Amino acid sequence: MSVTNSNAKSAVKTSRKAKNAASASNTVLSAVLAQTEEQHVPLSALVKSPQNVRIVPYSTESVRELADSIKGIGLLQNLVVHALPDGLYGVAAGGRRLAAMNLLATENTIHPDWPVRVKVVPDNLATAASLTENGQHLEMHPAEQIAGFRAMAAEGKTPAQTGDLLGYSPRHVQRMLKLAGLAPVILEALAADKITTEHCQALALEDNPDRQVQVYEA
Repeated sequence: MSVTNSNAKSAVKTSRKAKNAASASNTVLSAVLAQTEEQHVPLSALVKSPQNVRIVPYSTESVRELADSIKGIGLLQNLVVHALPDGLYGVAAGGRRLAAMNLLATENTIHPDWPVRVKVVPDNLATAASLTENGQHLEMHPAEQIAGFRAMAAEGKTPAQTGDLLGYSPRHVQRMLKLAGLAPVILEALAADKITTEHCQALALEDNPDRQVQVYEA
């Protein structure tokens, strides 16, 4: 057998293992959500999860519209949360709904301890839940992709596993992960739509964060 054929077969096996692992992770998340019973948690006990990948703020209009909808017909979809210290729950999926309910609470439309429908998941599935929801509801902002992919990588997932789980190609995940090392001020500019992903890719050619900032501000 030639070295080329051997390497090709090895690559196929590795890709297949990564895909199977990602599918298993997605299956675990779906199974947990399907089997987890809804609970009611006071609104005052809900906070944005540190594992929620949402970076770009929700527009005032979208939160207002959702608040009016909740006021009129109630909360139609549960939030996905995980337990935090001090009796709090971090909202991994449902940040816009949380913002809308908090708006209603400030307007005295609902009580601060209004019971909210939630499903509680383990910490190790919170990031996946957040990424999956943000990807399904709205096109994820590049800055959120970078933060989310980086979080998944920190959990031990390969680009192939992350891509299969969230519907992105491994190459796209790798490309965005290369931008995770950019200086924070540059990633903040990306999140604020002051620069594009293409600009970030050019800046990422420079390894030194200080030099990246110098080039960006030039």
